Amino acid sequence: MHGPTSSMARSLALSAAVWGFSTLAWGASWQVLMVGLRDDPRHDRTRIEQAYPGHPIGRPLAAAQVAADESRAVLDAAGHQLKLQSLEWDGQSIAALVTELSKRGPHYLLLDLPLAQQKAVMAAYASLQSRPIVFNIAEGSDELRGASCHPQWLHTLPSERMRADALAQWLAARGWRDVLWLVGPRPADAVLRDVWQASFKRYGLRVKAEREFVLSGDPRQRDQGNPRLLTAEPAHDAVVVLDTDGEFARGLPYNTAQPRPVVGHGGLAALAWHPRWERYGAPQLSRRFQRHAGRPMVGHDWAAWVAVKSIAAVLEDQPRASLAQQLQALRSGAVAVDGFKGGTVRFRPWDGQMRQPVFLARGDGVAAVAPLDGAMHPRDVLDTLGADDGDSACKRR
Repeated sequence: MHGPTSSMARSLALSAAVWGFSTLAWGASWQVLMVGLRDDPRHDRTRIEQAYPGHPIGRPLAAAQVAADESRAVLDAAGHQLKLQSLEWDGQSIAALVTELSKRGPHYLLLDLPLAQQKAVMAAYASLQSRPIVFNIAEGSDELRGASCHPQWLHTLPSERMRADALAQWLAARGWRDVLWLVGPRPADAVLRDVWQASFKRYGLRVKAEREFVLSGDPRQRDQGNPRLLTAEPAHDAVVVLDTDGEFARGLPYNTAQPRPVVGHGGLAALAWHPRWERYGAPQLSRRFQRHAGRPMVGHDWAAWVAVKSIAAVLEDQPRASLAQQLQALRSGAVAVDGFKGGTVRFRPWDGQMRQPVFLARGDGVAAVAPLDGAMHPRDVLDTLGADDGDSACKRR
């Protein structure tokens, strides 16, 4: 076929191709897959019943679903859909996980996984047939944001350094600079010790003494688990306790030798979320989650919720963007999300960590929110919490 008729046919074919691309961009269905760990010790029934501050008290899938439900009207208007699914991984066979992920082809991964399993997924990421945007919603390790960082990973849970900075900032603001430091015997406690040392230096806190506690039924170790003996001297303004398990720290407040505040994993804790936060629409969010999940909302739930809200925000802001363009928009900080903490939250370019306020909370309420009034930073006051650009060990940006 030649002449005007063939030209018209080519024009119609081109229009159809363009229209087809537009339909794909504007009417896309986006797959969100939450990957959890089968028999995850963090979600063991006895651990959940203890409800230690900063620990999960249930699977965060319910929070992701609440966020997807909240975002449905906005996404419908932009011509998009989110399809949320979950997968439990045995944590052992990375090849089986890669096969399953390649079969499902998710656009976004929400990783409810501990550090070792997240690093395994990072190592296998390049072998995936399609490369999803990954949200770490469960692990606060600074290693994932530093030496082991990945340019495709975004982190919605505050890092351990952010939590340490929040409490160190609070102590420094009150002039309580001399601290007695109690550190647990676990390898994770030793890792946190290095994190807290950096925070002490940043905010000018002085360690008057450091002691390792042991929570044991062995009579020979009784003195190492006695709060009064451990905190008797020297003189200090506050007690900082690092206890990733949580049992010793829970019994420390009001059992110190001197009447001193306890911060860290006991007493006043730095948290991503608290169900008794009463401002900026937070009570409504906490109630929506409570109705859906049948339990209070905690930090790991908020991290899952805000990850899905971030996906919805970038799809609303840039409805025609590819996944690569979405990642660039998110990681550059161009996309802002209302986190119900006051103001907006967004990601840092250098390590993929979400900038956010951190709650300083006790069991029944929020005492303060960091950054505190008066905290200063040349770029963003939220960057007073966590490793700053020049301090970051992340080389894969």
